[in-house]
Amino acid sequence: MFMTGKKPRPRTEPLYSGGNRKDFPITTGYDSVDGFDLISSHLNNSQNILICQSMRNGYFSACFAPSKRYSPRPTTSWTILNDYDSFLESARKDWNRVNGKSEQIYSLACDENLGFMVLSIKQYGTAQAIVTNLTDIEKKWKDGFEITSCAARGQNFYIIMTKGTREYRNKTQAWFSCNTWNETCDEINEQINEGYTVTGICYSTGLKLYFVVTTKIPEVQSAHYSDDTTVALNWMEEQHHVGYHPTIIFTEPTLNKTLVVMTTDENRSSFEYRSVLLET
Repeated sequence: MFMTGKKPRPRTEPLYSGGNRKDFPITTGYDSVDGFDLISSHLNNSQNILICQSMRNGYFSACFAPSKRYSPRPTTSWTILNDYDSFLESARKDWNRVNGKSEQIYSLACDENLGFMVLSIKQYGTAQAIVTNLTDIEKKWKDGFEITSCAARGQNFYIIMTKGTREYRNKTQAWFSCNTWNETCDEINEQINEGYTVTGICYSTGLKLYFVVTTKIPEVQSAHYSDDTTVALNWMEEQHHVGYHPTIIFTEPTLNKTLVVMTTDENRSSFEYRSVLLET
């Protein structure tokens, strides 16, 4: 009984305004959300963009924030697609829209069971391609494309490469793959020493392989931290108070480790981070 005493149980878990969630745990069965609805609640009627997203074992994590770089924010759409064929068909349909209405993939995340979480925005760059063979990355770089997002599902990587974006235009990029988390972190540290910042990371459960893309962004400072998830997120909050903003929040799908990447960005001032269990 809620509100008037006559309404059915609400879809979301109620909480007494003077209480603490630790004292009132969410009831089993009411601890998940619809991914489309979650993104809608943060993007509709706002200037937010989806800074980063990831999916692992049914959990969805995302960072939302407004950015002066996209103000006013261009037309944005998002969808969840079950398989690669549907994903590819949707992308090609958006790319081929005419009269300046084409949309490009801005952010991509994958889950083994749920499929592809895709966010697209209008006129993001001038051309786009989905690369599934890592050996094709070099060719696309030579053609003027940059890696703007990446995700993995099963034994496949899905690398989004875009030409002419505001963030990556004329930036030097590198990528590498590693078999273990420790090797990945060691290589990231070497890249940092060479002036690179992590701008994409994902893990293939089928190949047991990490894929990482780094970019030289000389006009910003960056900080990277990898540790226990709770510790890493606390560090993220601390860094935000001294002028840094999250750009990558990646939780390793088999270990309780989280990589957080923070950068200085005069276009941003705030952010909202959410990590929830998605409805199946």
